[in-house]
Amino acid sequence: MGSEDLFHKRKARAGAELQRQKRERARNKRYLIVCEGTKTEPHYFRDLLVDLGIRPQMVRIAPNDGVSPDRVVAHAVALYVEDAGAGDAFDTVFCVFDRDKHTTFDAAVQRTKDLSAEGKPFEAITSSPCFEVWLLLHFGYTDQPFHAAGKKSVGDQVVSALKTKPGFAKYGKGQKGVYDQLKGKLDEALTHATQLRRHGAATGSINPATDVDELVKAIQALAGK
Repeated sequence: MGSEDLFHKRKARAGAELQRQKRERARNKRYLIVCEGTKTEPHYFRDLLVDLGIRPQMVRIAPNDGVSPDRVVAHAVALYVEDAGAGDAFDTVFCVFDRDKHTTFDAAVQRTKDLSAEGKPFEAITSSPCFEVWLLLHFGYTDQPFHAAGKKSVGDQVVSALKTKPGFAKYGKGQKGVYDQLKGKLDEALTHATQLRRHGAATGSINPATDVDELVKAIQALAGK
């Protein structure tokens, strides 16, 4: 009799936990983030989640399956379909990739727009030339275009500019702790990114450009910020 009572109590607790999770799920959105970068961007967003106290269950940062923009979107679609098939589709899927020298960039952006038009919650979070534009905006506003020169690619030029900033002389791709190093300047970066977007809309310029601020704000909203 005692073991049967214990079984029923455990079952009741499990049922109560399931109901709690369902209530929490109803209040909160779930995001999927698939990044082109294998280290820099995932490190940044994971540190942001930790800082805001957002559980990994609410924002999944998935390993990519190839670093070209088209592969990022294709992998995100596969993960979304898998999750939807399990009965709990992500509310928004963010595909994070750079323009850089990718030949599939425009097609990948268009694919996310087509998916959105079909009613699937996909958004492209792009940077031009690269993610480091977002990091640069923590140090001040700039709309100065970047161009390849000599042996340095256009992305290398952005990284070189970032290395001139305090504390970033030894910056390298995949570096950990970047979010924590810059979070005191986050509000300034958000303001500068909005300013840069307005500049791009007014001039038609796409170099430099970034949408990373839009993803940061979406994550902040989950934490009630």
